[in-house]
Amino acid sequence: MNTKLLARATAMAMLSLSIIWLLAACAQGPAIVEVTRLVDREVTAAAPADSADPAATAPLPTPAATIVTVTVVATTVVEVTPRPLGSEERPVQLLFPPVANTAVIMQRGESLAQALETTTGANFAISIPDDEATAVDLLCSAPADTIAFISAAAYTIASERCGAQAALVARGDDDLTWETGMIVTRAGGGINELADLEGKRWVVADTGSLANDLYFRAILAEAGITPGEIITAPEDSSALLALRDGEADFATAVFVPPLMPFARPWVFGETDPEEWRVLGISPTRSPIGYVVVAGDPENGGYRLRDARSRLFDTTADIFDVTRILTLSAPIPRETVVVGADFPFALARQTVAALVEFAASETCQTSLCSADLYGWTGLEPADDAIYDPIRFITDTLDLEAADLWSETD
Repeated sequence: MNTKLLARATAMAMLSLSIIWLLAACAQGPAIVEVTRLVDREVTAAAPADSADPAATAPLPTPAATIVTVTVVATTVVEVTPRPLGSEERPVQLLFPPVANTAVIMQRGESLAQALETTTGANFAISIPDDEATAVDLLCSAPADTIAFISAAAYTIASERCGAQAALVARGDDDLTWETGMIVTRAGGGINELADLEGKRWVVADTGSLANDLYFRAILAEAGITPGEIITAPEDSSALLALRDGEADFATAVFVPPLMPFARPWVFGETDPEEWRVLGISPTRSPIGYVVVAGDPENGGYRLRDARSRLFDTTADIFDVTRILTLSAPIPRETVVVGADFPFALARQTVAALVEFAASETCQTSLCSADLYGWTGLEPADDAIYDPIRFITDTLDLEAADLWSETD
């Protein structure tokens, strides 16, 4: 085959391949095109008829080129540009696990959605997953679209699983963003330190509670202390009465710090849980119903608020016959969690708007009301405050499923 023919065939093949790529770029799906390419083969050239050389009569291989047309299927992937987050077609999803009636949450959550839309200009939609496990799944499957209002335990799971971020933590009506439990023993019962709990009877009301049960199980396990019989009580008051009556050696219940004289702060880890005992005065009931020591805090006294105060009217000696041995670490309250890929600028706007809304009267009559979340505000959350929960799960070797009973 001469050089011109070979060059021409090569050019045709290159042109055909160019067409394939052009069609592939424009196609919306599979396209069938014809491709022309060169195929080398051998042809036989006959020897001259007048040749006397026998070898000259043998066929000679001569390269040739054949133009072959084949069919090729070219497939392209068409990318669809997603709607911007916050548009009507793609609103930000606010996830509220069903801590109350679904219809109630939807109705009261609308005021929050409207407030956020007014402040940020984005659209928000209230969503209620079946439970916290589902909320975590949604946070992880749509990390650019979701903000969840979940428990501290659920946050630690979402953080580990898909990098979700804690933005805000709720403040309760006690003005605390955390809750803690206490180990209470009988005064003069010979239990003065954790090691003395070895083999002792333990009465606990809220099994599965991070602050009142699981944290204490973890610190006892870490110290190599094995309690004896574990007794379950219906609620804190019953557990404390069982302790008082000698049916158990120690009890765990809710601890709320006392209000200090002249608005002096009670600081976890620094202020003694029962600092008021230095006065040597037993608690009394104030005219307006509080349990106080040496009068109201504004007058230099203490107001007691731990679980024992609920028993004061029927069991006035409960503070005299019991002592606090130790407290659990602070366990954060409900947490506003942002998906790992949520846009930073919109997250910053939304978080600021959430803080403003939580401090408003509108929130106090909707989501923040005492019969729903009972929040008095939202404060910035630091991931380090969730370390006590990680200590529990690591020490007790718990899985996520072990925490849902406490958080659901």
